[in-house]
Amino acid sequence: MKLTRVLYKQHIGRQIAKLWYVKRERKIPITKAEGYLSTLGIQVKDASEVACPKQIHPKLNLEFLKPRELSFDETHPDWKAQTCLIFKDHNVLQEGFSQAQILTNTVCLPNSQNYIQDSFPDLPEHIDDIVKRIIYTSNIFDAHQEILPKKKNPEKLSWVYPRDYGITNCRKMRNLSKKFVQLCESLSGPDIAQKRCVFYDGITKLNLDKESDFIQFILRSDVMIMSANLLKPIESSNSSIEIDLPNMYPLHYTIGLDETNFYKTEEMYPVSTTSPWINVHTIFVHYDPEEVKNLTELPVTQNQIIGRTLLKTYTAAVSCARQKFGLSVKKLPEPVTVQCIQSDGKNYHFFIFQLNSLDTNDTNTKNFWCALPPLTLYKKAEYDNGKPVVEGYNQEVFRRILAFYRNGS
Repeated sequence: MKLTRVLYKQHIGRQIAKLWYVKRERKIPITKAEGYLSTLGIQVKDASEVACPKQIHPKLNLEFLKPRELSFDETHPDWKAQTCLIFKDHNVLQEGFSQAQILTNTVCLPNSQNYIQDSFPDLPEHIDDIVKRIIYTSNIFDAHQEILPKKKNPEKLSWVYPRDYGITNCRKMRNLSKKFVQLCESLSGPDIAQKRCVFYDGITKLNLDKESDFIQFILRSDVMIMSANLLKPIESSNSSIEIDLPNMYPLHYTIGLDETNFYKTEEMYPVSTTSPWINVHTIFVHYDPEEVKNLTELPVTQNQIIGRTLLKTYTAAVSCARQKFGLSVKKLPEPVTVQCIQSDGKNYHFFIFQLNSLDTNDTNTKNFWCALPPLTLYKKAEYDNGKPVVEGYNQEVFRRILAFYRNGS
């Protein structure tokens, strides 16, 4: 080992820091020149103040930039003297389908399955494998994980279950609908697909005057398929169909609707009048039990779900008719037919709605509503002992969706 001479050095930076620390409170002495000038009455200034003088800006009043707090009274810009009854996505009607029939002036036609039954396509067997793959990727293999709703046991209300992460019902339904529409486009070819246009989460806002009430529907169509042509009607609007509206007496048809005096009267439609795809062809309505609630805190019934679906279909049809024929038209030149597919991701309901009149007070001309038998897409789609399993697959569900998509081509 070689011995080297030790160099004795001092850290100059440390010494300078120590010097600044010791002399930090030392006062700067006044020079003789500055003292002599002060005796002559001459003010001595810093050179930086003369070269770059400090500018004093006037203080501005920025009150106009602050957001004004709106008070919910008659001074609010959206306040109206007339009370508005509002129905939104999270609402359901207390009396369900019968209340929706009275609100929309709609009767239910029997034996309506022939409208679409003859057009069920015959598909090769590998299409069922593609549909099963869609179910797997939407319900099981989706890597998007969110915190799931809390588990509740009616028999053990005080028991707190651990929170789970997984695929939410809303995402499962959206994945299924989007992929089913894409598969329909692929199987139908460009001749039909070029006549269709697909919108997701389209908001429709409709104002309705019924008797002395002003009603407003603000509803969302989860998937809205637009078409260049109108669908054929179910029945002639002049046909002598003697079906009466249901009777809700002693209840009123506006029971359960939210009342407010703060609203806007502008209507909303997701497609402009210049679009070639102005006609509503088919809408997908998703039912999420975490979003849709009952005012009475009771479980939502199937009758209420169908009533909510009727209101959504009616809103889409009336908005399409007003966009196409004008806001002042009451008697339509031709009926407006809209198909509806309601689903909770597992059970599928298929409906057809025909709008014959925009006058809700005209009981002579009623709108038509047809319901096809409900179908279940699968019985089980989940992990079973660590293995992805889909059981009870029903091939008729996608065939009916495809028939709805191809209808009117």
